[in-house]
Amino acid sequence: MQEQKFCFRINKNLLDSAKQKAKNRLDLPLSSLIKMFLTSFVNQRGVGFYVGDEDLCHLFNRWIHKKRLEKYRKGCAPLPGPKLKDLFDL
Repeated sequence: MQEQKFCFRINKNLLDSAKQKAKNRLDLPLSSLIKMFLTSFVNQRGVGFYVGDEDLCHLFNRWIHKKRLEKYRKGCAPLPGPKLKDLFDL
């Protein structure tokens, strides 16, 4: 699969706030969340910004919970559970 750049204009305050929230809440770069939302948009019936399918919703919630725990356990052994790759694969 060939990767390409995707560029768009966004308000600086919104971009900064989104980057900060992605880093503070999930310890992820904003680009990973955008990729997740776009994958959701392509694979689901709805808009994709609402995680509506039950399997994906359950997996997403488990992944979010795991990321929050990992954020506070820096330096510890990795936690079991879904990985970001699993969300893209579903």
